[in-house]
Amino acid sequence: MFNKLLSKIFPSTASPAKHALSTLPIAPISASPENGDASSDPLLPVKRAGKEIASKLFLAMSTEKGIHLESLLSALGALAGYACQISVREAYVVQLKRPEKEVFIVVHSKQNDTTYYFGDLLNRPLAESRYSIWSLASGATQKLGLQQLIDLHEIFKHVTDTLGGTNFGVPRIDSAHQAKETPLNYVIFLWPRLFPLAQSFCKNPSDWPIAFGVAIQEILYASKDLIAPDLALRIVMESAVPMSKIYLPAQAVQVSN
Repeated sequence: MFNKLLSKIFPSTASPAKHALSTLPIAPISASPENGDASSDPLLPVKRAGKEIASKLFLAMSTEKGIHLESLLSALGALAGYACQISVREAYVVQLKRPEKEVFIVVHSKQNDTTYYFGDLLNRPLAESRYSIWSLASGATQKLGLQQLIDLHEIFKHVTDTLGGTNFGVPRIDSAHQAKETPLNYVIFLWPRLFPLAQSFCKNPSDWPIAFGVAIQEILYASKDLIAPDLALRIVMESAVPMSKIYLPAQAVQVSN
């Protein structure tokens, strides 16, 4: 599946999805830049990056019958969550040379011999800042009519409770709406292709998660009549929160030539 997907980024994914959403006609997203320049809108490069990411991934995951929307939302949520940690890591560990344990709360699970990352600096781009993944995604769903937001704190608790276990990073979504791959696999296979795209538009590491957040908004608005906003928001955040906690060595991410 991923070899074909990657060949389209840069073009139908494997077999067509079985779910009802996959049979809907494709409605391409415009990736054309907005009018104006960065001097009048400092977020313009970030917006351009988000539109480009959304457009490329949308087209890459589309088939002649349509797109599996749940998979697209999960993939973007996973990438957005991972972008939060990478942005903090770049800004503080790489550029400011601060020790990793001063930047993150580092938790090592003996259950699966894996290290996870937490902390206030990580929570800001993920769920607390004005342009956090949560702010951008939840704001979009509210504009689409969502009256009652999902319980984000409960998602954080579930992620913490499942560290090191087989349920970690597995979105708790009804089987009829599950993505085709796990959030971890989306990060492993898609990050090496889409992260450089975000970097090409956004030089400031703090803008990288925002770019993926904008991409999520693009898909949410484009699919406003195709999926319930609460379900869409849950898919995004159930993928984003756990993927913000992982860190993959270079050999773990795969790039297809």
